[in-house]
This record gives sequence, structure tokens and C-alpha cells, in this order.
Amino acid sequence: MKFNTTAILIAIIYNVINFLFWLRISTMPNATSMVYIFIYPCFWIITLIIVGIIGFRNKAIWFSKSYKVSTIVALFFCTPFPFMWFKAIAAPSTYLVSTGFSTQDGHTIKSEEWIYNTGGLNVIKYWTADEPNCNDCDSSHFKPEGVWVYLGKKKDTLRIDTYKNGKLISGIKK
Repeated sequence: MKFNTTAILIAIIYNVINFLFWLRISTMPNATSMVYIFIYPCFWIITLIIVGIIGFRNKAIWFSKSYKVSTIVALFFCTPFPFMWFKAIAAPSTYLVSTGFSTQDGHTIKSEEWIYNTGGLNVIKYWTADEPNCNDCDSSHFKPEGVWVYLGKKKDTLRIDTYKNGKLISGIKK
């Protein structure tokens, strides 16, 4: 078996560009990164057209018995499937979807809603800061407060933690 260096090089360049897109998106605010909904498919389609043309022109060599396996593997890595597979594996199981602030009795209450990557609610967490309107305060100003109910993916209760003045009062695992 011989290696199809051209197809492998195209696949490497394609995946490096995909990775750089992914790094760029991870540092952008959500609304701004929406442009990549159009950029990714355009990039994938353009790459598939270019690879298709090059593959068609070189089909006698690329799909000969000695190059066939390396060509097929390299062409597979020129599709979005390996990237999507990697992204699914690398994605965290839960992530923060919203943060809210409110002021009551001279204290700022911060809440965070965490969900599973499947969309189900995981937990809503609460913190308090001793300062009013502390929306831009550092996280060190906030102390855990209230009842945090952790839910499983099947919406069953996994754990209930109760905090008071920044200290865990009780933690019950179900």
C-alpha cells in the first residue's frame, strides 16, 4: 500500500483550518459566532468540490489498487464527519446557558442555569454578594446560597445541596 500524499496533505490542511475556525468560535460571543453557520458549510462544500475535481482528474492513480485505502481514508477526513465526531467527544456534558442578577435587601443575588449538552436542565445555582448592584463584581464577592437541586438526564434528582452564608449546610445524594 502506498500513501496518497496529495490527498493526505489536503486533509491535513482542511482539518487545521476547521480547527482554527473552531478556536475562533470558542472565543466569540454567541451572537457573533452565528456567522459561522454560513462559513462552515461554504468551506465544506468548497473543499468537497475541489477535492472532487482533483480526485476525478487523478482517479486512475488515486483509486488504483496501491493507493485506494489511503485515498479513501484521506477523502473521509476531507468531510465534516471527523470534525463533528471530535466536537461531540470534546464537548462538555454540561454547560452554562444563562446568568442573572437581581438586587434584594441591599444584596446582589446571582443565578446560573446549567444544562446538559442534550438540552435538559442540570442545575440552577444561586450566590449572594453583600453589595447592591454587583453585576460586574468579581466572582470572589459571591458566596453560594440557597438550595441547588442537581437533576439527571432523565430529570431525576441526583443531589440536593443547601448553602447558607457561603457554607454547605447539607448535601443529600439520592
